[in-house]
Amino acid sequence: MYSLPDPRSNPLLAGPSRFDATARRCRAAQVVDHLNTLQGREARRQSLYARIASSKAVPARWHRAEPRPSIQYAGHMATTAVRDRRLTPQAKALLVVLRARCGNSTRTETCKTTLAHIMGVCTRSIGRYVADLVRFGYIEARPRIGGSGLYTGLVISITEKVLPAFRKTAWLAGWLAQNLGDSGGNRDRTGLSDRNHSQEESSFFERGWASG
Repeated sequence: MYSLPDPRSNPLLAGPSRFDATARRCRAAQVVDHLNTLQGREARRQSLYARIASSKAVPARWHRAEPRPSIQYAGHMATTAVRDRRLTPQAKALLVVLRARCGNSTRTETCKTTLAHIMGVCTRSIGRYVADLVRFGYIEARPRIGGSGLYTGLVISITEKVLPAFRKTAWLAGWLAQNLGDSGGNRDRTGLSDRNHSQEESSFFERGWASG
């Protein structure tokens, strides 16, 4: 005959031991610590949201003085420098100022102190911006020497990369040759296709008038 084992002799079916009670207490302590951590994160998050919503969270530059009105304006210029990710935003802004100082020409005489006063930065920053613009081919700069042989500033010339397309000789010559040839008119004008509604309507009216 087969005899069934005594359930009381199986350790898996035995009652809770001292080790099980200790493990439960450790797990309970871990759960409490985790809840405290989550509550701390939520409190910090709410505090951050409150600071952002308050007026004290605005950037300090918002409180700077407004620039005085100016009648100076920049002429036509290409957007190549604006899309150049090698340049800093300050260098791009300086290029706009230089383009405005050039006016109808491509050359201006100035100094780092004047440009620093216009941009609201130090002269060392102006030196970095000018160096970047020269490095990537947007301007050409050389020192300006006075009559006594002393350094008096900079002579800056903008390159063709800054000028608009219609100020470039090669582009303008090609455009004139294409649009003002023997046939005249704009050769790039889009013509009416067979599926164009305007052409279909004109054909419909022509057939109507002919039948009438």
